[in-house]
Amino acid sequence: MSKRFVVIGGGAVGVYGALEAARLGAEVTLIAEGEIGGRTTWDSLVPSKVLLTAADTLLDACYAEHRGVRVPPAKAEVGDLMERIRRRTQQWGDVQKQGLHTAGVRIVQGIASFSDPHTVKVQREDGTEEMLTFDLALIATGSVPIFPPSMKPDGRRILAPRFMSSLQTLPAHLVMVGGGVTGSEFAYLFRTLGAGVTVVTDMPRLLPRADEEVSQRLEHAFAGMGIEMLLSSPVESVIADGDGVRVALRDGRTLEASHAFIAIGRRADLARLNTDAAGVRTGAQGVLTSEFMQSSVAHIYAAGDAAGPPFTLNRGWAQARVAVRHALGVPTLPFQPHLVVEAVYTQPQVAQVGMSEAQAREAGIRMQVLTGNYAMNLKAQLLGETEGLLKLVVEEPTGKLLGGSAIGTHAAEVLAPLATVMALGGTVETLAGIFPAHPTLGELLFDTVRNS
Repeated sequence: MSKRFVVIGGGAVGVYGALEAARLGAEVTLIAEGEIGGRTTWDSLVPSKVLLTAADTLLDACYAEHRGVRVPPAKAEVGDLMERIRRRTQQWGDVQKQGLHTAGVRIVQGIASFSDPHTVKVQREDGTEEMLTFDLALIATGSVPIFPPSMKPDGRRILAPRFMSSLQTLPAHLVMVGGGVTGSEFAYLFRTLGAGVTVVTDMPRLLPRADEEVSQRLEHAFAGMGIEMLLSSPVESVIADGDGVRVALRDGRTLEASHAFIAIGRRADLARLNTDAAGVRTGAQGVLTSEFMQSSVAHIYAAGDAAGPPFTLNRGWAQARVAVRHALGVPTLPFQPHLVVEAVYTQPQVAQVGMSEAQAREAGIRMQVLTGNYAMNLKAQLLGETEGLLKLVVEEPTGKLLGGSAIGTHAAEVLAPLATVMALGGTVETLAGIFPAHPTLGELLFDTVRNS
């Protein structure tokens, strides 16, 4: 008999897990609180990427003359962008929903909470309840943003990612509270669309999880775009005040602007799940899991943001695949976080996979750092986008590839082959023997090895 598999969460990770379980023969029920696709599709990733694509296109127009093409001055219209967000979110939501229907996944709408280790209660919007028993479960409830009481978004003057699909006008001057991935992406986005931007963060640098040299280069690029940065500057409060906002810093300074944007972090969304009733152990960052994404209860798994940071979609998909296959007894490798490529969609783009130089040094690993320069790549020269750096961390004397960091145009795609070679146990000699098509940005990775 097929296993009764319940997936809790209708976001992108939950949808992926449900499709994988159905493909492997399970009887799957997906519990979704809202629209299929969840916050990723409707509130955060898709809307932000629509806007970031528009910003990238505007930036491409700046390079047109360098590439021998004259184009009319490019301009983004807010109304057009909002309509494009509506179309793309609806389209992607429909694609996911159709995929579930085709796979035979039953969709139940409502808020899920455990009643015991084999039963989940679904509270529907109309007040009715449904009790579902299961053999296996995957928790994929995602995450929610953190907003201190003194920094509550209102969707008008004080913004957050979930309000991007309802913008009426672009900010004249925006104070970005937060210098992590989301803060950096939206700072770049709004500046490219024409807003004045000031980034304020309590951290000593942008992207604190990235390679330090890469962070410094992004700060330099932001300064060149006219983005002001106040580092090591904790924010005390953000208050809407008539036609603008006042941002009070802990050191007594006050910033005034037309808008503020709050991007100071997220936390796993587990508050309503009643994990105690199932015996599922949680920590400060989410469900506690094994390397196979198994919780403290053997038949209950967790993936994506519910299992803790870093909160990236491709990481969640990788975890969901491992969890579902392990739950259904299909041979699978454990989740390998060092093979997940993380990207920040600023321009220049930032990407990282595996260990950074600092992480390897902290681990006491004897290593060598190989560096490559975008300016030495013909494709980058043709594009006019020569500002960029690639760093590879290599174990000595084995030549084993430990990780890489990059900043520059299409950095995430430049690093993707590195993850593949690392997964296969390759070394620097493996990379040195590969010659991609010329001219391509992909040559950067392999040339860095050969030229170091």
